[in-house]
Amino acid sequence: MSNKSKDTELSFEQALDGLTALVDKLESGELPLEESVAAFEQGVKLSRRCESLLDQAEQRLQILDSDTDQ
Repeated sequence: MSNKSKDTELSFEQALDGLTALVDKLESGELPLEESVAAFEQGVKLSRRCESLLDQAEQRLQILDSDTDQ
């Protein structure tokens, strides 16, 4: 399984935990440059996954809200 498909299957909580761990590693300043760049790239993917899941949740809530307005 590729990293891309793994990233798109993560729950919000899993993606957020992974993002938090990457931020901690990057903030430590102990990673070599190549590992820092790779961690940053992974962090961007995880951030996009979180954003996508939040957007989906917001859409669901808007649908539920519009159903209750009727």
